[in-house]
Amino acid sequence: MSAVKRIAGFFEKVRVPLGRLSGPGSPKDEDLILAVISRIEVAGEDLSVPATFEDSDAVYKKLMVRLDWQLKNSGLTPEELIRSYPYEVRSLLLLKSYEKTKKKNDSTVFKDRLIEMGFKAVQPGVWVLPPTRTPQGLESQDAMRLWFRQNLAKKVTKSVDYVFPFIASVDLKRVISERRGIRKMPMARTLFAALSLEEVAPPSHLYAAMKAKGRSVKEIILTGDIPLLSSAFADEKELEAIKTNELEIGVRLRGATGLGAVNLEDLANLGPETLAKALEGFVPHPKDFGQRLIVEAQHWMRHLGGTVPT
Repeated sequence: MSAVKRIAGFFEKVRVPLGRLSGPGSPKDEDLILAVISRIEVAGEDLSVPATFEDSDAVYKKLMVRLDWQLKNSGLTPEELIRSYPYEVRSLLLLKSYEKTKKKNDSTVFKDRLIEMGFKAVQPGVWVLPPTRTPQGLESQDAMRLWFRQNLAKKVTKSVDYVFPFIASVDLKRVISERRGIRKMPMARTLFAALSLEEVAPPSHLYAAMKAKGRSVKEIILTGDIPLLSSAFADEKELEAIKTNELEIGVRLRGATGLGAVNLEDLANLGPETLAKALEGFVPHPKDFGQRLIVEAQHWMRHLGGTVPT
C-alpha cells in the first residue's frame, strides 16, 4: 500500500475531512508541538521560560515526556530506533567474569557501582551502558583505560579482586543479536531488549520515528487519544488509571456509540452521560472527568480548525 493510500485510509477511519482539519489554515506540526507543551503541565518542569524551537532539543525533550505512553504503545523497538538513526550510536559494553572481596558482605561492589552509573544487565556478567548515558571520546584504548580507572576501579575498595575480560566502546548500528527457540528470561534477553526506547536515541529522533509510523502529534490528537487529552487536567493517579484501562474504555465507548473507533470529533460531540458510563469504575468522579474530557476534545477541535457543538 502506498504512503498516500495509508494517509487517506487513516483520515477515512477517523472520519475527519482532510480539507477541514488538514488544509492550509490548520496548525503546522511545530505549532502543535508547542501547543501541547503549553497545554499539558509536567510536575517539576520550569514554566518560567516558554518553549521555543530556538532550542529544539529542549522542546522535543519536553514533548516526549508528554508522549511517554504513546511512545510505549507505538510499536517501535530499540533496535529499530538504532538502525534508523543517521549517526553512530555509541555504547559501552563490558564483561565482568570475576569479583571477590575479603569482606564477607561486600561481594557486589562492582555490580552496585554499574547499576549506579546506569548500566543495564544483558546476561550474567554482561553489561551495557545506554547510548544516552555513554560519554563521548572513548574510542581510544588510553581513553577507555582512564575511564575505567576513574569511574570503576577508584570507586570501589582496594580489597576487591576482579576480572573484566573486555570493555569496549561500540557503535550499536554494527551489532546484531540472534536467538532461536529459547524465550525464557533472562537467558533469552538480547542486548537490544535490555535497553528502553528513551535510552537509545535523542528525543527528536524518538518523535521522528513515531511520526514516520503515522503517530505525529496531530494524528495522535485526531484519533481522540484519551490518555493524552486527559493529561491536560487529570492527576497522576487518575491518569495512570486511564492508561491502564484505555482499551476497556474504548470498548465501552464503541459499544455505546456503535462506532468502529471513537475519534476526537466523536469525543467533542459525546453526551456527558455516555462518557461517564465508559469511565465508571476507573476514576473517582466519572461524570466530572468525562465533562472535562469533552471540553478538552472541543478545545483541540477548535485549535485544528474544526467545529464544535454550541
